[in-house]
Amino acid sequence: MKKSNISFSEIIFDKNIYPRFQVDRKRVDIFIENIKDGFQFEPVEVEKHPGKPGKFRILDGVHRWSAYKAIGPKSIDVIIIDLKGDNALLYSAGKAIGPKQLLEDEARETARTAYKNNPQISIAKISQSIGRSSRTVTRYLSDLKAVYEQEVDIKIYHMIQLGIPQERVSCILDIPQRSLSHRIEKLSEMTKPIKTDLTKGFSVSQIAKKYNCRESMILSIKCVNKNDIEIFKSLKWGLRTWDYWHWSSCDDRFGDDWPGRIPAQLIGHILFFFSKQGDLVIDPMGGGGVTSDTCLVFNRKCWSFDLTDNKDKRPEIEKYYWDPNNLKWPVKGKTKPDIIIFDPPYFDKKSDDYDTKSISSLSVSDYMRFLKEFCLLLNQNSKKGTRFAFINADWRNFQSTSAINESTENAILIDDYLRIIKESGWQRTHIIQAPLPSERFNAGVVAAMQKKRILGVTSRYVIISFKK
Repeated sequence: MKKSNISFSEIIFDKNIYPRFQVDRKRVDIFIENIKDGFQFEPVEVEKHPGKPGKFRILDGVHRWSAYKAIGPKSIDVIIIDLKGDNALLYSAGKAIGPKQLLEDEARETARTAYKNNPQISIAKISQSIGRSSRTVTRYLSDLKAVYEQEVDIKIYHMIQLGIPQERVSCILDIPQRSLSHRIEKLSEMTKPIKTDLTKGFSVSQIAKKYNCRESMILSIKCVNKNDIEIFKSLKWGLRTWDYWHWSSCDDRFGDDWPGRIPAQLIGHILFFFSKQGDLVIDPMGGGGVTSDTCLVFNRKCWSFDLTDNKDKRPEIEKYYWDPNNLKWPVKGKTKPDIIIFDPPYFDKKSDDYDTKSISSLSVSDYMRFLKEFCLLLNQNSKKGTRFAFINADWRNFQSTSAINESTENAILIDDYLRIIKESGWQRTHIIQAPLPSERFNAGVVAAMQKKRILGVTSRYVIISFKK
């Protein structure tokens, strides 16, 4: 708490943390007359604006601030409050109920907004802040709590079905293990109405929308007890029997929109040919969740990690930074993967769309050095017979260069990947062509490439190896 005098231009009236529906103009007019008569009010309380550096937002004293602003001074006395993470809206509400109780609708909306911002906040805290009983607050929030609890159960279902240990689920979702165990026991009850809807003929997308969950969850329930071939048929995926896998687009039922997103069909084929149901898949760079979603439907366990923190939307993908200067294995314990599916950000491609720490923005030499050290780390933390599916594409600096004038001096080709895989201790067994869709090139781009005799790159490979 610090007293200061700051300019009006630095203060923002943030309606998102104001508990009343509107400012009482009559009260402001009274304050204006009081100020003109020489009355001194307590300083307005503000906090540093969390989203606008150099600005402050009002916690208490909107009417006083409005009155002083109307009179015309350039600055105002304030007390700068550090809430230390406390809810700004509830703090403002607690201050507001001093002179005048919140209206019923104002109290209800404040309680609901505070809960939406932090569903783990206590009923007692909200009750104290808005001046209503715990029973009343519980009534305000009953529908929101039901939705939130369902969302938590869906997250738990995903993580448990993917074989993530309970202690990690407990830590990620911030749920005590005893409470988590109790909720896990009741998950079968959550799936019953979904199964009923499936038998009634509702579509997967309709059911997913009804329960506010991803389609992969509904598909996993629909495909329970089916073998892999039956799952392929249920998904209406053609099963490629040869070592050439091509799809013109991704299946939107799997994963989020993501830079460099790969088709779930590709992951499904890797799982079909090189793993069995119940196997543990490690996905070290999970991205938008295509691998974890596909594993869920194909009844594989899957532990995913990614640089991006997406805990609220995809808690099954744990945040983890693979430090190029200090590579460490994130999983403690003796459990070893049955298969690793490694789809790293491709060199240079879409580097502007990735996090600044992404390996995509490294130099060619640093990128290749990272891949070699990373493949070695994966090998060291695998068991005999672990399969390793490495997905990557040729990188050629062909932009504006005719094919006849291209140089591979700084290119990254399949030869380089194969060398790295071999040197890090993996025994290669298959090279599968899974080209990028040529459909991504529009007619104008194709015409320009033809005119300059540029040979584009759609090559992509799935290199399968195992640990001897």
